[in-house]
Amino acid sequence: MYELELDDVVAIIISICEVFESSEIVSFFVSGFGQEKWPVDCRTDLATIIEQIPNVLEKIRKGKYSFQLDFYEQGIERQLLFEEDSSLVKVTCVSRTNWIPNPSTIHMERDEVLTMFESLYKNFLEYSQVLCIDLTKNPLMADWKK
Repeated sequence: MYELELDDVVAIIISICEVFESSEIVSFFVSGFGQEKWPVDCRTDLATIIEQIPNVLEKIRKGKYSFQLDFYEQGIERQLLFEEDSSLVKVTCVSRTNWIPNPSTIHMERDEVLTMFESLYKNFLEYSQVLCIDLTKNPLMADWKK
């Protein structure tokens, strides 16, 4: 594992995700839009997604279901666009590679969306407490968790 300067929360998240990856205890799994298992891992992809989750949860808890989740790392390069659609949430997958989502759009119940993001966030924090207790005690993480 390489050492990063832990002077911002993203560096801490990256370090936590590195521990997850090297532990082989935690895995990150994403599927849908015609692909059973997306080519994602803890080291890079979980780190890019988890840093976005507090903002996503803040919007959802305010009843706003219009946001995006960006899988921007090289190799995956996909974006999930969430939009309110009556009582449901329409999720559109946009690929920035040769891969074509099929279907490109799905609909989810609002409570499913909330549960999915709350579970990801909760699990990340719980596993961090077990595998990286020192990193989770960094004051920057406390601010990020709020």
